[in-house]
Amino acid sequence: MDIYQQNYLRLLQLLPDLRDMSGPARLVALGHTDVNVDVIERHPHRLVLRMSHYLQRLHGAAIPDPDMTVEVYLLAETAGVLTYSDCFGSRKVFCPELMAFSPLAKAELNNFLEQWLTKLIAEGRNELKCDLAARTN
Repeated sequence: MDIYQQNYLRLLQLLPDLRDMSGPARLVALGHTDVNVDVIERHPHRLVLRMSHYLQRLHGAAIPDPDMTVEVYLLAETAGVLTYSDCFGSRKVFCPELMAFSPLAKAELNNFLEQWLTKLIAEGRNELKCDLAARTN
């Protein structure tokens, strides 16, 4: 089993309704900051999610750290990172402006996703479905 299949299984563990997901959800665990999950694109066999963990700054608004877009292929049961950003900067697997693909960024970001999803599972995260109007960070 490759990392993309493992990431899919971890996402499915955190989001049991992943295959039918159409609206926002939140991953919650007592004592931890919520992780917001939004559906950016939904197609019959492909789903693009935005996963954001907000850090409260000492002075000012909360900032997403990390903030990732994840592409899920439902029939193939794979999940892979498209973009990543945190307080230090951002990275893309594919840069459309330059028509460039980065195998190194793809490997590093998908390894990070595997570690992050594993940590979220270990923290006992549960899916909490929510509507946009009720969301708070």
